[in-house]
Amino acid sequence: MKRGILFAAVLSLLFANALYAHDVWVAKGAEGLVVKYGHGDKLDPYKPTNVTEAKAYDMSGKEVPVTVKPQDTRAILNAAQDPALVAVVFSPGVYVKTPEGYKNVSKREAKDVIESTRSMTWNKNLWGWNDSFGKPLGGKMEIVPAKNPLSLKVGDALAFQVLYDGKPLAGATVSAEGVGKDTLKTDPNGRAQVVIKKTGLNVMKVNRKTATVKDPDADTLSETASIVFEVK
Repeated sequence: MKRGILFAAVLSLLFANALYAHDVWVAKGAEGLVVKYGHGDKLDPYKPTNVTEAKAYDMSGKEVPVTVKPQDTRAILNAAQDPALVAVVFSPGVYVKTPEGYKNVSKREAKDVIESTRSMTWNKNLWGWNDSFGKPLGGKMEIVPAKNPLSLKVGDALAFQVLYDGKPLAGATVSAEGVGKDTLKTDPNGRAQVVIKKTGLNVMKVNRKTATVKDPDADTLSETASIVFEVK
């Protein structure tokens, strides 16, 4: 009996970590602004409707129009002009862990469910800087950098604050290159600091998980905020 409980607990932990390991970011390319979902070089297809909101801002900090163009397994963003910052909300719905593996269905649609998690990500992507980007932009959950991340080099530290519904979020798990799993959490004021460990694309994330009492489709809500920028 104890072995069965332990096995289920381990599977639940692996399931949650697998979901959290997936990143959301926006890449500039010839096709436009491509919303990507995956980890490292491994990209996963997704439903374009998973991108539920997109905002773009120019170098002056002014919001500019942006539309979401669905493709078969991804979404392209078309901004009215070259943006300095793009923010997207990504909602892949519910994933369940079963003996057969992961399924993107609700727990009511699956059999032998070990764990079920609804996930949401609020993502920011920076290519330019305006001082207004160091202030809240109004996302439900967001990372607010204390200074321009694009000015950083390897070895520099980036301090930031995490807000949830506009208020500091304490105890959120921080993930970034060089940060050990579950070793860094936001303080009582929602603040944390990460040292830059590599050049190239850097993804910093914070996550919180809560039990869902009134959700018939999922047992857990996993909410993530991320900020993505290039270090030269």
